[in-house]
Amino acid sequence: MKPNEFLDGLCRDIICICVPQKILLFSYKQSPDGELHSVKLCVIIGDGDSRMIERKLYVEVDSVLSFDILVYTEAEWSQLLENNMSFASRIQKTGRVLYEAD
Repeated sequence: MKPNEFLDGLCRDIICICVPQKILLFSYKQSPDGELHSVKLCVIIGDGDSRMIERKLYVEVDSVLSFDILVYTEAEWSQLLENNMSFASRIQKTGRVLYEAD
């Protein structure tokens, strides 16, 4: 599957399920010929139960490829970004924004 095609579909599914503020791609594995094998995403939601949303995404997103998702509320994300050494800060600095709400 082509990377952009897969990521577009995955983002559409996530947006339909939890209406996120932002989706970031922070890791992926590709074969030497460019075939995508797996992705890791960070999903920022407005508010709510981030753990429940994370479980819901794993259950409801039907994907032919392997994916991992971390879900944070905006408040959790902001707090984590205060520490420049946090994993969230690394995702913010090196990740690719796939979706951002208006």
